[in-house]
Amino acid sequence: MGLFLIGMGEFVMQETRLQTIVGDNFLFSSLTDKAKESLCQHCRIIKLKNDETLFHQGGEANSFYIVLEGNIKLFRISPGGQTKVIEVIKKGGVFAEALMFMDLTQYPLNSAAMGVCEVLSIPNQLYKDTLLGDPQSALKVMGNMAVKLHRRINEIEILTLQNTRHRLGNYLFGLAPDPAAKQCVVQLPMAKQLIASQLGMQPETFSRMMKEMKNQGLIEVNGAEIKVDDLQGLRQFGH
Repeated sequence: MGLFLIGMGEFVMQETRLQTIVGDNFLFSSLTDKAKESLCQHCRIIKLKNDETLFHQGGEANSFYIVLEGNIKLFRISPGGQTKVIEVIKKGGVFAEALMFMDLTQYPLNSAAMGVCEVLSIPNQLYKDTLLGDPQSALKVMGNMAVKLHRRINEIEILTLQNTRHRLGNYLFGLAPDPAAKQCVVQLPMAKQLIASQLGMQPETFSRMMKEMKNQGLIEVNGAEIKVDDLQGLRQFGH
């Protein structure tokens, strides 16, 4: 794992990039420019190789993270040794932030890079101190977190109430660059077995559903590249 401390000199070089990322994130958008700058000066940039671990389940939770480049997977290992993907965090996404508000001292999941990855590590205590010094910003952050929670509840509803065909159809539909298009080409963001795990299905079920979509003329499969011939039909798959 490569760690890069951001000192004052390095911060000048990174300022535009980090301020843009931090400013757009729901945890920082309500903070003053001075507070954002102070936080950035105490952050660490962490570079990870493919499959390199960022933190382990049970590890000391002193920081939360923003993905600068690449993707991070959050997962658990079953007693039988199987990997259960809980979530994939894409560029610009934030994770492990809720722990500091719950007074949890350990990470409940494992975290590792999917391909070459770069994340920004933000100290929990410094962030909390910043909010305590600006109650108005703290209230706005609470509102933003409530919106995120509502979205997560909707995601859980999809996983629990929809059948496997509907879940997979919606997942592939969500990868389309233009939801109104008739056709498109999408790239699977991770290995098929990991997608199956995230969607709560066995890899065999995933493969069977993909074959069914292909037989119905909805998609054409070329490795990780999926040519969607009927995007709206894909969205209705399994209804």
